[in-house]
Amino acid sequence: MDLIYFRQNLRDKLQKGKISLSYLSAQADISEDTLRSIIYGKSQDIKLSSILKIADVLDCSLDSLIGRSIYAIQEENMIKQMRNLSEHSIKTIQVLIDLEEKTTLHNRHTGREHTSVFILTGNMRDGIFYDSGRYEALDITDYPKELKERIAFGMKLNTSHFEPIYFLNDIILFTKHNTPERNDIVLCVNEAGRLFLRRITPFGLDPINGFGKMIPANEMSKYTIMGVVLKVAKEFNIEQYR
Repeated sequence: MDLIYFRQNLRDKLQKGKISLSYLSAQADISEDTLRSIIYGKSQDIKLSSILKIADVLDCSLDSLIGRSIYAIQEENMIKQMRNLSEHSIKTIQVLIDLEEKTTLHNRHTGREHTSVFILTGNMRDGIFYDSGRYEALDITDYPKELKERIAFGMKLNTSHFEPIYFLNDIILFTKHNTPERNDIVLCVNEAGRLFLRRITPFGLDPINGFGKMIPANEMSKYTIMGVVLKVAKEFNIEQYR
């Protein structure tokens, strides 16, 4: 263990978290004298049990506290970002992870490239989809690289309520690379995990084709945007990208 890194890291965490030595002492059941010895370098023999107690109080992993990580830098950054998210945002991310695991990863052995499409099979009212967890893979092998990189996931419609904009069984492709702008159509999820397809306007999130309720601007903070509509799969003319 790199004691110099550990001590500096511990001091930084206490300072950023505005945690006093007396608070850490009380919560970790370690005397203040022992903590001073650990933090300011007098002790060269620090017990693992003490480090574990300190990590628990600081709500961090042992590895991150002592400067040893089992994760790649990108994974570390993702973990840090997720710690700042709300519970329903975490659920949204879990949906996308499930999509990748159940479709894209499972189809790699075929030598083809796929994007994940979840199938909406439940009942729907007021633009809310009840997903039963069914998925399929859409083959995008022949799509240009720059186009494939923009596609995050797809969604297959089980309703004709959005006609003539979207039709029954259309596969709508979404991207996470766009910052939503006015008139963009987005897929968003509320705190209950229900999905809404809506158009962004200055007044809020408008229903598509008049189907469903409008979500006023002052309530938009209760919804997490999962993706921005990129295109309907059948509308892609691959030749135009060559």
